[in-house]
Amino acid sequence: RYNPAIRGCVNIVTNIIPTTFNERKVSHTIIGGMQYRGSEQREDFCVIVLNRGRKYYRQVFFEQLLAEGFTSVISIESNSDVSDMESLSGKFPQIRFLFPQEQLTIGEMINIGFAETAAPYIMVMWNDTHIPPGSFTPRVLEKVKQEHLFCAAPVLSNIKGEAVPNQIVPSLNGNAFSTEQLPCIKNKTATIYPYDFMGIYSRTKCMQLGGFDYTIQNPYWQNLDLGFRAHLWGESIRMFTSFRIQYEGEPAPENISADASYRQFYLKNLAPELTNGTAAIPFKLFFTYLRNSGLNPLRTWQHFSAAQRWTELNKTAFKTTARALIEHWEPFI
Repeated sequence: RYNPAIRGCVNIVTNIIPTTFNERKVSHTIIGGMQYRGSEQREDFCVIVLNRGRKYYRQVFFEQLLAEGFTSVISIESNSDVSDMESLSGKFPQIRFLFPQEQLTIGEMINIGFAETAAPYIMVMWNDTHIPPGSFTPRVLEKVKQEHLFCAAPVLSNIKGEAVPNQIVPSLNGNAFSTEQLPCIKNKTATIYPYDFMGIYSRTKCMQLGGFDYTIQNPYWQNLDLGFRAHLWGESIRMFTSFRIQYEGEPAPENISADASYRQFYLKNLAPELTNGTAAIPFKLFFTYLRNSGLNPLRTWQHFSAAQRWTELNKTAFKTTARALIEHWEPFI
């Protein structure tokens, strides 16, 4: 899981870095869940279901969720296929099926789900997974609240019950950034991001962090961007060994190549430096960025200066630098 500092970025235009949560409004349609319209019914906890691949026995999936006691569920539909909506919405009237009117990144799907619910805590999971009986207890949610966590990540396993290494540890070798997947063997171990976006999130903290950056197209860098920013801004992501989610197949591989998405991640997370408690991207980094970005000078400056402005807006939110964060990473491995 090695990535050179900047190399490999392609020459495409990146949108301006979003400065507020769910900044880009996406048109969407919602079927079902009428009891939650107008915020008249209080939601304490919500499950957001992301959909991919073939439709894994959706009726059984939702029956299992409801049997576990989850009463507020939002299913983010990944395409316009509504062939099973009549039967599903009729059988599960409490579930909100949300249909975006355009293609979205995974992070955008989660953002739009977070905007749709008022629940303070939200669990994100995929339609090709399930929660084994007894693998989610109210105690996990209580720990998230007590310790003021941004996110609690589960321990993952494949269809055979074999552990999926999903404790993600960041490292810097010189200026080369990389991450490593390790098995989780200790409760409340830190992870730099929740693998495959799955976990229990604090909605308030997610919004304060700005949510997922829709301009980052690669899911790996988009997930890592929010997770890394959370740590830089003083938040925590912990893994709980009592919280387990199992895949119905094999987990989807991550694309960790240093593409255009890495360029955005680098500028927002690795480039800022701290001086007297305020963050800034020093101009001295521009020429290194120009040399390695693969962009022409004008485009390089547009990207670099946009990141400088974003960092200036958030200069007091940074509590540490990338290098300091990684050097002091907890060695729970």
